[in-house]
Amino acid sequence: MSDLEPIDNPESWFSAGERERDAGNLRQAQLCFERAVVLDPHNAVYWSELGLVMHENNDETGDPLRCIRRALELDPRCAAIWCAKGVVLFRQGDPQAAVVAFQRATKLNLREADYWMNLGLAYAALEEYNNALQAFEIGIELVPTDAGFWERKGTVLRELGEKERSEICLANARRFS
Repeated sequence: MSDLEPIDNPESWFSAGERERDAGNLRQAQLCFERAVVLDPHNAVYWSELGLVMHENNDETGDPLRCIRRALELDPRCAAIWCAKGVVLFRQGDPQAAVVAFQRATKLNLREADYWMNLGLAYAALEEYNNALQAFEIGIELVPTDAGFWERKGTVLRELGEKERSEICLANARRFS
């Protein structure tokens, strides 16, 4: 912790924002993240979290993607920020752009299962089921007992007309849930 008083310490404001976000107080979280960004405008994580919570708040006064773009300017090799960009784009109804962001996240961190889940979901939304299947299979390799991956793989297989394989995956999902 730095020697700054809590009122002037961006880490304190960021931590407070995380606590508020985790408690479901998104407006308070946004205010805390905004203060952290003012105090330390060169911290990519602060900008990214601000963008995510702004989007969750449906904040019409700000631009969540502007915040995430700023975060990427500061740290273009941070997989978590690319994933955050993908999440916002996907939720804004642009799964094609989300795929690009999630692909970048998976390239930067191949071992993060959440990135593969998000990539698979974006592909499925585009009805690119073979690509979705591949993403879910990688997720299963990373976390073999994750019911969500098995369920989504089963759903995609059903869309591809592979009923028998689909049923096996859905049975695995039930077993692991």
